[in-house]
Amino acid sequence: MHYGRVPQLRPDRWTFTVGGATASGSEQAFDMDAIHGLEFTEELADMHCATRWSALDLRWSGYRAAEMIELAPPDPQVREVLVFAEYGYAANLRLDDLASPRTLLATHLDGEALTAERGAPLRLVVPHLYTWKGPKWVRGWNYLLPGATDLGFWEERGYHAHGDAWRQERYAYQADDASDEITPRSAR
Repeated sequence: MHYGRVPQLRPDRWTFTVGGATASGSEQAFDMDAIHGLEFTEELADMHCATRWSALDLRWSGYRAAEMIELAPPDPQVREVLVFAEYGYAANLRLDDLASPRTLLATHLDGEALTAERGAPLRLVVPHLYTWKGPKWVRGWNYLLPGATDLGFWEERGYHAHGDAWRQERYAYQADDASDEITPRSAR
């Protein structure tokens, strides 16, 4: 599922950018050749939507997000990340969730290359979080320092800052700890 039109794939112009509070203090951009230079891996994972449906045992293939974090590490203070994708879509993630060994920058689903409709060239897959945390057409992320107020598309609209599917963390009002939530601009 997605809102709006599917972006036209232009691999020759595509880049993946890591910015914000990086350890080096500078932004880094990677082309698809650099991404393909990472170790290709596979992960069997479910997909959970906040609208209460799940797709079980999907075979995702691609590259561990943790490897990209190693290539472009965050400042030591960073605990949160804003992942961004085409058309201005973004999602907030904890750095620990992004660095999970199960989190993939996926290029394939069930052995087939992702189509543009499925998120090609890269789709972020974070198996234990709801799907809004794993954007299609992902273009990179910004590391956020404590106190940052950058919000993703759904977090801005009152969805949960963490979004753990197993804890059914759908909406911001469900936060059991105030420090676990980012305050939407509309509530400030």
